[in-house]
Amino acid sequence: MKDKKKVAQDAYIAGYNQGRAVREAGGKGSSVREVVWGGCTRRALSAGQEAEADRGAWVSGCLDGVSENAKHLPSSQVTKRTNDQDLLERFKAWLSDTDKRPMTAHVNRLTLVELHRSDYDIELTTDYPPTRDDHSAATNLAQSFVTWWDGDDGDGTAWNVVVRGTNGEKLATNRL
Repeated sequence: MKDKKKVAQDAYIAGYNQGRAVREAGGKGSSVREVVWGGCTRRALSAGQEAEADRGAWVSGCLDGVSENAKHLPSSQVTKRTNDQDLLERFKAWLSDTDKRPMTAHVNRLTLVELHRSDYDIELTTDYPPTRDDHSAATNLAQSFVTWWDGDDGDGTAWNVVVRGTNGEKLATNRL
């Protein structure tokens, strides 16, 4: 098993290489999309296992690569995860006041996943197993969160909501 520093550095390099490829393919305009409009943060969700290992390092690398900055390898894990029980309870209260009440029983935890400076994603951990039927339920839960989210809870910019299943597997994602 790799240590956290090596995992972060591998993720950073993978993100950096992707950022450079985006810049080469799309020019300066692509840099604006990736940096200002959260392109690297969104791209990290589909970048594979290296990004999943430390999405924050991957995003930092992507941003440096697309901006043609020098490499700044991280010395430790970049992604920071914080459980937010208050935000979870507010979301569950909203669900309870809608026709989506049954969903409240499936959401166990809400985690703020800080990726790069003030950019973060929100992860909802559920008891959904990774079966085809529950992907639909996870997609509905992600969409419900987007409907509820007003964007002003916390510092920075939340870009995505990720719904995870019983073993931590990613079941659904949606843009905020």
